[in-house]
Amino acid sequence: MTLRSERGTAAVELALVAPVLVVLVAVVAAGGRMVETKSAILSVAREAARAASEAPDAAAARDAALATAQEVATGLGLDPARLSVTQDPGGFGRGEPYEVSVSYRVSLADLPGLGLLPGSFVLGAEHAELIQTYKSRSP
Repeated sequence: MTLRSERGTAAVELALVAPVLVVLVAVVAAGGRMVETKSAILSVAREAARAASEAPDAAAARDAALATAQEVATGLGLDPARLSVTQDPGGFGRGEPYEVSVSYRVSLADLPGLGLLPGSFVLGAEHAELIQTYKSRSP
């Protein structure tokens, strides 16, 4: 019994395995991008809430939170155009929480996912910081 030539089997095996490897690499890269972005938006929310809690009044707090969020996002390599910041100052009284929510649209369109990865998705983070007792004024 003679075996037929095995010429071309490596090419067939590569053709079968290559798409799986491409998707695996894309999923790992997407996971890394999600973890990095989540960490960055947590930092943005924390710093924005901290800046707002140290402001003298609600209007200054809103402006300080937005400016800080934009500055921190830029410093962490996020696109400020895809950043959304919402704030809840509550009553803006001493010792009350000032809440900041941040959402960011993460793009995966540049990853080779063979159509299995979404083009983009939204990550969010929230942080509440107590308004400084001695630096803020009661309304």
